[in-house]
Amino acid sequence: MIEVGKRSKARYWGEYEVQGVVKLDAPVRCHSLEKGEVDFNPTIVKLAWAREPSGDKHDIWFPYWITIEGKEKYGQYAPMIGQKALLDLLCKGIDAGFFDRDFRQALERKLSSCLRGGA
Repeated sequence: MIEVGKRSKARYWGEYEVQGVVKLDAPVRCHSLEKGEVDFNPTIVKLAWAREPSGDKHDIWFPYWITIEGKEKYGQYAPMIGQKALLDLLCKGIDAGFFDRDFRQALERKLSSCLRGGA
């Protein structure tokens, strides 16, 4: 599992430090026809880059782990996260200060518009 303070290097993008990690209170229990019961543990990680790769910072990362047959493995492909788990992670990320005021206000506007019947 990734921990706060860990420093590493991303291929093509350079060095980063983990500034925060939020995860679910418990992994999502899934069922695989091939493997049986599987635990899915998605996270949101806040990064600080030595040199930001773009003006949008690329500072939010969604790594995950899965436990299959008692062995925990790092997820290698894009995660498929259910709505409840995504909402829980997003709320925990907001509570942890992962998102700036502009992001939160834009999210609030979009949600308010949707709840009033807009697209």
